Amino acid sequence: MTDPSLPELSESDIQFGEWFREQIAKAFVVKRSEWVDSIAARLQSRRLAAEQRTVIVVLLSDMTAFTAPGQYIYVTGRLIEYCYGEAALAFTIGHELAHHDLGHLQYFPRWFRDVAANWITELIFLVVHGVQHFFYSPERESAADRHALDLCIRAGYDPHDCLQLFDQLEARLLDLGDIAGVYGPQESDDELLPTAPLLTKLRMWGWQRTRGYLPVRDRRKALEVYLGERQGRR
Repeated sequence: MTDPSLPELSESDIQFGEWFREQIAKAFVVKRSEWVDSIAARLQSRRLAAEQRTVIVVLLSDMTAFTAPGQYIYVTGRLIEYCYGEAALAFTIGHELAHHDLGHLQYFPRWFRDVAANWITELIFLVVHGVQHFFYSPERESAADRHALDLCIRAGYDPHDCLQLFDQLEARLLDLGDIAGVYGPQESDDELLPTAPLLTKLRMWGWQRTRGYLPVRDRRKALEVYLGERQGRR
């Protein structure tokens, strides 16, 4: 059974995706991985071939994943090294798929391809990352987390195994000294409570807009709450 709710992949998006992949391949070593391909296929088993995205491995030292308009998703080799098992990597890929499924890529300016035609690839890469950071917002990132968990569960992955990704993200950020990336502007979960003071909520709101996402521990806690609600509806 296919999913009729998926947004259509337009010809202009396909052209943009091919152009961006070519730019990435000019500056970085890229490859395909049978293991990664098998995970992507499992997550997309209910999709028509034309609706599926291809995952490209980029050999970068950054621990990240990203996507752009078109048919490609990118994960770095360092992220694959840090992922704790297949379910964690499936969640990562599912998160990028979610940005496509939820229509988040519609906010990406397609005219960027023409503007950047003569730019060096490294600058294109940085600008695309910056544009995504601006348009996604913490709310869209959180929605992508929930959708990724749904995709993983549908594909037969244990959701608790998927959440082990956040253990690896936390360890990596702490190694880099990014305490705020793990705990937020204060080391507590008070900002998640309905009774949190207005100043606490405002401080957290401003921090999230600067970073573009929730702190790692808050992301995980939000997904644990969502998973409990999801299981309660069954």
